[in-house]
Parts: sequence; structure tokens; C-alpha cells
Amino acid sequence: MKYSVENIDRRKRVHFRELRFVKIGCKGRIASDNPFLGLHHRRWQAPAAFKLAGWKRGFEKSENSSFRFFILRQIKEYQMTGLPRESPVKPLAGSNKQGERYVRPDAVAAEIEAVLEWPLPKAFALAAACKLRPQTLVYLMRNCRPNRPTAQYDALIVAFFSRLQRAGASMTRDMSDLDRERVDDLVKDKALKLIETDRLDIFEMSFKLGAERLYLTAKAAVRLRTRTEVSREDLIEPGSDLTGEEAADSLSLAKGGSMPLAEAKAMLNQIYELLTEKERLAIFYVHQAGLTEKEAGEQMGCTDRNVRYLIKSASRKARASEESAPRQRRGKE
Repeated sequence: MKYSVENIDRRKRVHFRELRFVKIGCKGRIASDNPFLGLHHRRWQAPAAFKLAGWKRGFEKSENSSFRFFILRQIKEYQMTGLPRESPVKPLAGSNKQGERYVRPDAVAAEIEAVLEWPLPKAFALAAACKLRPQTLVYLMRNCRPNRPTAQYDALIVAFFSRLQRAGASMTRDMSDLDRERVDDLVKDKALKLIETDRLDIFEMSFKLGAERLYLTAKAAVRLRTRTEVSREDLIEPGSDLTGEEAADSLSLAKGGSMPLAEAKAMLNQIYELLTEKERLAIFYVHQAGLTEKEAGEQMGCTDRNVRYLIKSASRKARASEESAPRQRRGKE
């Protein structure tokens, strides 16, 4: 709210928020844009003994009283209408498989709302020092990202991965050192992709649940790989003329139901021919060039969601071709 007071002699104009005036019969005018009072003109004039110091004191008192009046009016309106108070914290956009939106716990939302009142350097420092909840750390990472790299934001990323590793330490305690290192590497790669694509909603709802899902998926992949992988060098006896590839083919032929390497390459080429041009480009940019889905979408002129759809479509075609391969081999036999 701003008022303009025009003196009787019309020689100068003073701008301020509110002043207490004494109504007298002299000609003076105040124009108000107060939305509660409406636009109007009244005949007012300040008393002659109203000094500059008195003006300042009146301004401060009036400003505080106006602020209190505004807050009390808002509270009264919410009580009368029953509408919830609008929070500055952005709601989560992700949802589970049942289509239900992720919702933060009340304690987390209250902490984020309090942290947003602080200066960003202070909030970053406390989050990097693990003084705040991990959900608050993730919120700051997603919504307070600077335009250029800074040491404070890098400290947030380091704190995120440190907390992620601590959350999954109990799940990898029974694994060997090599397998634990493999699991941590897979989790870090997946977490980096989630950060780049801004898909951390589950971590804002429950950091523990998000970490458990990443570690369970990584553990399953590592255990499957440990049971099935054999080094080619281990297949070759000392002094043998066979190469590692030939030894692998011989072992595959000896074991029923497995596929020789040459046949696997031929099958891969066959699957590649089934894909469309866009599916090939999506696989190339994401799996071979190492780009994120968003960057691949920019190269292809589409959205990251479309890139994910193309990759899933290619996976379905590859799975169908893989399931039909044993039937084709049995038919040839």
C-alpha cells in the first residue's frame, strides 16, 4: 500500500506506506490504493507539530500493525472458509504402480517449509553436514539447483551419495568385498541417472524406501552375474591352442540349452533388423553413447518420455525374439 500526500502549497510530495493524520478542516488530500478501503479521496492534513522523527515512528508502528492485521485477516478467512493454508513447498509429481501420488510426511513438509525461510548458503551447509532430514536434502538438490557449478551444491551431491551408501550398508553386509563394490557402483550409476532426469520423488517421500529399491535391484543383478559369468582366460588350459572365444563356444555346445557366441551375434543382428529407426537411435544414444534420456530426446527431437517408450518397445521385441529362438532351434533339429 502506498499513499501520496500533496501539501497545500503543492511544492513537494512524500511517499510512504501509512501515516496517522488528524482530521481538520484545511484542504489536504490523500489518495489510497488500499484494496480493503478502495480508491477514494479524503480531506486530511497533518498537524503543524508533526516532525520528521514522529513521521518515522508513525510509519514503523503503522507498518507493523498493518502486517499483523493482514495475517490475522488471512487466518480468519481460512477459518471461515475452511480452506487449507497454501504451502510454499512444491507437491510431488510421482506416483506408485496403483496410480497414487507420493506424499511427504507432515514432519518432512514442515522442515522443508522452515528451511526455505533461511538463506540458501546456510541451508546448503546444514544439509551437507547431515543436520537435516535426507528428504530435505533431496528437495534442496532438486529445487535449488544453481545455474552454474558451485562448491556448496557439490557438497549436497556428496552428502546424498554418502547417505545413500549408509542406507544400503546393512543390505550388503553379507556380501563379499568385490560384490559389495559392484553393487555400490550399480547403485551410483542408477542414482546419477535419476538425478539427471529429476526422478527422485520416491526419495522425497521416503529416503529409506528409495535406497532399498536401488540396492535390491543391484544385488539381484550382481548375484545373477556372479552365478553365470566365467572368465574366458579360466576356460583355456596352459599351452592350449584354443582362443577364449573358441573355448566358450565349445562349452556352450556341450551344455544343452545354451547358445554359442556366433549364434548370439547372429541373433543380435536379427533383433536389430526388427527395430525401427527411432528405436535404434534411442538405443544408440542411451546405451552406446551414454547420454541421458533427456539428452537423447534433444538429439532426436522428442521428449525423454518418448525415448523411454522406444527403449521399452525395443526390449519387448528382443524378449519375444529370444523366447522364439529355442523353438526355432528345436524345429531345425
